[in-house]
Amino acid sequence: MTSHTWNAREHSQTRRRQKSTTAKVLILNFAFLIVVAGFGFYANSLVLLASAIHLIADTVGLAIAYIAILLASKPVSLKYSFGLVRAEVIGALVNGTILLATSIWIVVEATKDFVHPHPVSSLPVILLGIIGLLVSATSVRALHLSSGKSLNMRAGVVHMAGDAAGWLLTIVSGLAIWIFAFNRADALGSIVISLLIVISSWRIVASTVSVLLESTPGEISLDEIRDAVASDPNILDVHHLHLWNLASDTIALSTHILMEDGTTLHLAQIKVQEIKNMLKSSYGIDHVTIEVECHSCGDIDHETGK
Repeated sequence: MTSHTWNAREHSQTRRRQKSTTAKVLILNFAFLIVVAGFGFYANSLVLLASAIHLIADTVGLAIAYIAILLASKPVSLKYSFGLVRAEVIGALVNGTILLATSIWIVVEATKDFVHPHPVSSLPVILLGIIGLLVSATSVRALHLSSGKSLNMRAGVVHMAGDAAGWLLTIVSGLAIWIFAFNRADALGSIVISLLIVISSWRIVASTVSVLLESTPGEISLDEIRDAVASDPNILDVHHLHLWNLASDTIALSTHILMEDGTTLHLAQIKVQEIKNMLKSSYGIDHVTIEVECHSCGDIDHETGK
């Protein structure tokens, strides 16, 4: 079995695992959303309603993530020669944008409520906070175990982790209202929750934009790659080196290598395969395209065939 075939099978298994996990977490959070929204109106609690809105964003985000995984799993075609692997990046971008927008809106509304607090029924807030913390913690663990390097899945983890922190603050807010009659704790908890999620979602948005702009992956040094390829004594120069993400968990590279004049096609092919194996094992680079040259680019003799 070739490394490319093994790689494709490994990716397929990862996508199936991510699809199954996302579907289960989506159903769990949708059911809990109905409960939280109902109790939020019953308790007249802004922090519960804020959590319900975040759950709506999470549910929509998980639905987007699920659809993105389905699209990313589709095979390549004549129109999409790389398949639809970037669907998960677009899904993560949409998720992050939804989180940013809803969190900012909640901060604005909670600020108004902090100035003019309203009575809140504390016991439903505490009870739902405890249940919500358990639901979110379970969701975070499930998504994290199957996320790999996927930005789409990481966005889901951020959604759920933000909710877990939010539910913890919800419990604290409920206790403050119950023990000290501090109704402003409801609005204060909402503001803190939303600001935490703004920070996390901004990082996701920045990462997805970086992938879409085909920037060099932050965890890999282009100079280090160049030095590693050029370390072979048969390779005289490495140029036109490009490194980018096809998707958040799929790195691509293309480069030109200049080999000694008179190098046979057989030796060139051996060297290319050695470089591909090294890039895969050392840096996890999946898609590699290498153009072998026996003359420098722009060499007059090379261009005219002299």
